[in-house]
Amino acid sequence: MSANPITVAVLVFYLLVLIGIGFVSTKKSSGGLSDFFLAGRGLGEFTVALSAVSSGRSAWLVLGVTGTAYATGLNAVWAVAGYITVEVFMFFYVAKRFRVYSEKTGSITLPDILENRYEDKSNLLRITSSLIIIFFMIAYVGSQVVAGGTAFSSSLGLSQSNGMWLTAIIILLYTMLGGFHAVSKTDVLQAMFMFLSLIILPIIAIIGLGGFGPILDTMHAQGAGFTSIWTFGFGAIVGLLGIGFGSPGNPHILVRYMSLKNVNEMRQAALIGTIWNVVMGWGAIMVGLAGRAYFPNISMLPGENSEAIFTTLGEEILNPFFMGILLVAVLAAIMSSADSQLLVGASAVVRDIYDKIFAKGKEVSQKKLVLFSRISIACFMLLAVWLAFSAEQFVFWMVLFAFGGLGACFGPALILSLYWKGTTKAGVLTGMILGLITVILVKKQPEWTFAFLPDVKALFAKILFGVTYEAVPGFLVALLATVLVSLFTNKPVNVDQQFIDIKSKSM
Repeated sequence: MSANPITVAVLVFYLLVLIGIGFVSTKKSSGGLSDFFLAGRGLGEFTVALSAVSSGRSAWLVLGVTGTAYATGLNAVWAVAGYITVEVFMFFYVAKRFRVYSEKTGSITLPDILENRYEDKSNLLRITSSLIIIFFMIAYVGSQVVAGGTAFSSSLGLSQSNGMWLTAIIILLYTMLGGFHAVSKTDVLQAMFMFLSLIILPIIAIIGLGGFGPILDTMHAQGAGFTSIWTFGFGAIVGLLGIGFGSPGNPHILVRYMSLKNVNEMRQAALIGTIWNVVMGWGAIMVGLAGRAYFPNISMLPGENSEAIFTTLGEEILNPFFMGILLVAVLAAIMSSADSQLLVGASAVVRDIYDKIFAKGKEVSQKKLVLFSRISIACFMLLAVWLAFSAEQFVFWMVLFAFGGLGACFGPALILSLYWKGTTKAGVLTGMILGLITVILVKKQPEWTFAFLPDVKALFAKILFGVTYEAVPGFLVALLATVLVSLFTNKPVNVDQQFIDIKSKSM
């Protein structure tokens, strides 16, 4: 893709704005860990809603869903239905309890919540959950760096490696300087660009075609799969719906609930986030369907890659200015996830491991902890860049199951912790570990395990009527393990008081 000067100018302006937000937010984020990682629990409902939506979607929405709609037609509806349904439940029901309990207990991370809920003096829950978060977040950020490199190489004519470095430096600057203040504010801006592009592109495409007629004709020409949502098998549909199983356990989404200034605004935030999710989801589907009318054969797309339809369609029908907006939307999707993941990874290192374990009982100033957090963010980014350069294929393999893996590890633990008094520390710990193992084995079972284990993916596919997406069996195994172990182990002594704290102001 040639780099038009106007397109480049839009991209450069956007990147400068991100850095500017980082500098402006520096002072607000320097007061302590609560300020740096939660914006002092002072964000409004609009910021929380859009920040949660944009950080949860990544480039998967603007590239993955549009590509799925291009390749499979209306079957792509299942890809967005799962996460929208789960996030409606999370925002309207779980989020309020999560926000209230986190403030009552002074929790600013997910490991904080688990340790306080189960009165774990051994730090076992904190260590286990922190290591899982660190493991996934490094690979998550690494994958976003690779995706950013690809976006910059196609839009600015940079090499892949220079594009990756530019992506890493921009994200590092505003995240390290401004912490959660900068991340949440930039996420709102990025959500705006994603929203705008997913509305403008399909509208201009439909106008250019002269209406919906050519789109419907193309869909009918492609076969029944394009005109009906029921042509996929049961297993494929549940697998796509299973994408939603990741939402309850991804810390970079959950932390948004904790940052809301007024807990009574959670319903407004839920409504805003839901509307935003639905419109962007349908916009992505319409881009794919309209794109099929413009490019009936996949051989017409670069590399015969269906995920190229978003940028290819934009290049075909948009002027350079709006093409710049479109490319900003791709970068926004990448950066809005990477910055949040970077911040969550750093919080696991500084808050959960250093402050709560190694420096326990010591007087460490809040300003020093913020400094350590900034250093940790820089170290995290360097590790992510190293992984992106040295093991690119491994990074993409990791990110495919990271969302589902985090959902399996933390989703059942969080929901049961907030709604069932009988949940125990042993149950949660067992669920997290077995959920993680299940996700890994279903995704890519090492050959040496066949000596003593069956083909785990084939086994679950048979049990679950053909479901092969690893998040579904991972979540179900974690849920079952947590419940069963909890039934036979001791619950915390003060569980009744815990639930008074969880429910206060939350009903």
